Amino acid sequence: MHLLATFTLLPAAIDSQLQREAGMTHFEFGVMAALSRQPGRRLQLKDLAVVANGSLSRLSHVISRLERQGWVRRVSGTKGRATDAELTDKGYRKLMEAGPIHFQEVRRLVFDVLTPQEVKELKRVTSRLNAGLIPETNLGPLARRIRASALRQSR
Repeated sequence: MHLLATFTLLPAAIDSQLQREAGMTHFEFGVMAALSRQPGRRLQLKDLAVVANGSLSRLSHVISRLERQGWVRRVSGTKGRATDAELTDKGYRKLMEAGPIHFQEVRRLVFDVLTPQEVKELKRVTSRLNAGLIPETNLGPLARRIRASALRQSR
């Protein structure tokens, strides 16, 4: 029951703060952050959906909103008909502006209320949960790498 409450309350608090102070949702922030870590700040949409933990449909709507803001653009991918999303310079600046706001709120809501030992345990437990939640099949090589990383961190 406590875990379910945390899964409901924490994302809502983080999302509300990001919308209020940075004009973006937590999912939009995650999409932009994922793009910022890729070579050329771009990634194929199907892979971005996996990294951002969202469906292609949800991602498509978010990419459209981010395009209207000038923060992301769709570009033809290098793999045939695939489409990539690319973080624009304006989007990168917005992400760098929103990052400290976001991380300060996460620190306040999560890490400031835990002891160092509890933080260590939280990392171990969430890594194990993540490893079990990311199935190995039908998600491609990127998801398998994410799962392998989560398994390593859970030990």
